[in-house]
Amino acid sequence: MTNLQEKSPALFSDLAEFEKKIQQLAQMMSIDFSNYEIDHLAVRVNNEQNAKNWLTLLLKYGRILSDNIVNGRKIYLIQLEKAVKFANQFVDVIELPFPKNKQYPVEGWEHIEVVMPFLPNESINEWVQRINMRFLWSELTQLTIKVSEPKVDGERLPNPSIAVSFVDKTSNHTCIKVHPYSIKKILEV
Repeated sequence: MTNLQEKSPALFSDLAEFEKKIQQLAQMMSIDFSNYEIDHLAVRVNNEQNAKNWLTLLLKYGRILSDNIVNGRKIYLIQLEKAVKFANQFVDVIELPFPKNKQYPVEGWEHIEVVMPFLPNESINEWVQRINMRFLWSELTQLTIKVSEPKVDGERLPNPSIAVSFVDKTSNHTCIKVHPYSIKKILEV
């Protein structure tokens, strides 16, 4: 079986540049990916046709794992037949949100999601506070932090998110999002 990296060299070169930028952000955030699971990679597009093009391409290498409406827009999760190597891990899920009303400065690879699990009996607020205290991202003026909890019909596990990116997005538009559960865990419940 072939995979994205072998059959889509243009896409792979974009993925390599994306990985480099994610590593720069991770370094600023003091995240060592060897300690955390990279759950999935995500693409951002500005128009419906580009989203359809990405979906067609991704479906050559995988299948639809989920196609839920999240915060008012369709988001596809594609389960790849063969995982993509990214930051010394093998990642087999790609998130493809269809556009809403936001224009992204760069279309293509945009963020990754990393799993930092809840502690036993930890609330969402306690989890957010613990992650913030552990990494102190809010004290770094080069970073912007957004805490949210995406709402998806049928999901029974809480799915809070801490999204971190550079304030100045001109040279690095990427984002690292932190969640307590992997997307597969969220979907299986």
